[in-house]
This record gives sequence, structure tokens and C-alpha cells, in this order.
Amino acid sequence: MKTLTPKEMKTLKVFHLLFIMMWTVGVLMMGLLYWRPSVNSLEFLYNQTTALFIDYTLVIPGAVLAVITGLIYGLKTKWGFFKYRWLTVKWIVGVAIILIGTFGLHPLALEIIAQATAIANESIVFPTNYFGSKLPIVNWMALLQAAGLLFLIWVSVFKPWNHKKS
Repeated sequence: MKTLTPKEMKTLKVFHLLFIMMWTVGVLMMGLLYWRPSVNSLEFLYNQTTALFIDYTLVIPGAVLAVITGLIYGLKTKWGFFKYRWLTVKWIVGVAIILIGTFGLHPLALEIIAQATAIANESIVFPTNYFGSKLPIVNWMALLQAAGLLFLIWVSVFKPWNHKKS
């Protein structure tokens, strides 16, 4: 299979880094919004819907495009997919972060927004147990995702375990 030229590699790297930045910054911004205290239920709802907007405009496209550029790296460069341990870790953690967001955080965030929309106004502050365990789960999942993405950046830079798999 034909590998990429040095110029094509640099172009791929630029796009891969841009998509990783979109994904990571988006997750960090969402986490800040999830953890931000609210004065009333309207502000809470605004924070939640803003986080959802960030998810749709930065996180999801960034994650999908980062995976696509990662696939191109695997297919069109000497790196492969699982040739090095640090690459294997990146694929496992990256897919886990996507699964946590897709099947955990996102559906719960939608449920919280629907539940909050029904009664939100300026005079209501949601009691701490209003959303049951949904809100703490979303908060901790967002923190876990952010930590995982920062870990992936660290792995990409330092390439620990930088020897071929046996």
C-alpha cells in the first residue's frame, strides 16, 4: 500500500491536531459548564443547552474527524494501528472516551435538559436531588473524558512504551 509523502504527512498531522484540539477543548468547556454552579434554573438550563451545542459543534465533529485522520495514519503510514504499545493505548482509550460520551454522557445530558425545561424559570433553583443520580454521573463522566483526552495528548507527545509489541 502506498504511504504518504512527507508533505502529505505534515498536512495530515495538522488536521489531526486541529481535530484533537476541537475534541479536547470542547470536552473541557462542557465539563466547566456542567460543574459551574447556577443561580437559578434558567441559568442551569442555559449551561446545559450550551454544553449540548458545544457537543454538536466541536466534540462530535472533532472526535469523528480525529478517528478518521487516525485511520488514515494507520493505513497510509509506517505507524500502523497496533504496531507500538502507545498506539494501542491511544486506540483503546480513544474508543472508550467516544463510547462514554455516546452512550453515557450524551443521553443523560438530553434527559437532564428535558427534565429541566419542563419547569425552569428565574425563581426556581433545582434541589440537589432533583435529577437523581443523572447530574453527578454527567459531571464525573465529563471529568473522566477530559482526563482521558489529556492523557492521550501526553501519550502522543511522550510515546511511553515506545517499542514494538512482541
